Amino acid sequence: MLQDIVKNYELIKGRTESTSEYVLTLANDKKVKVAKSYIDKNMKNLELDLEETLLNFLEDNGYVINEEQEELDKKARGVIKTIATKETPKKKTQKERTQKDNPTKELIIQTIVNALQTLNTENLIVENKAKLVTFTLDNKDFKVDLVEKRKPKVK
Repeated sequence: MLQDIVKNYELIKGRTESTSEYVLTLANDKKVKVAKSYIDKNMKNLELDLEETLLNFLEDNGYVINEEQEELDKKARGVIKTIATKETPKKKTQKERTQKDNPTKELIIQTIVNALQTLNTENLIVENKAKLVTFTLDNKDFKVDLVEKRKPKVK
């Protein structure tokens, strides 16, 4: 079958085995080059002989039209007419966060507020009763942020 498509083919040896290539002269006098390593790998993997592998290369790269393959492609294209649509995901509503009461932190913040009131601070605001206090002293703005450290993990 290769004789109908290819006039002749020859192996051109390169400086190394990896640079060797086959040069195929097609029936329309077009020359096609293909690496020998590619052909050898396909011969081994597909368990084909040299001519079948060369023909396979020509068909895969569009140099030769395989009627059976074209017929199967047309049949497959006719089947795939359904359009897949992706449903947009619904956004989850975030749950309201509830903070646990921490009487120790509240006591510390209240003690800090009492101490700051004795210093004649301005704009003393308790933004969070267990965490944050902002105030102004000597025309400078300050913020006290109380953070409770976690216990270290025991290994």
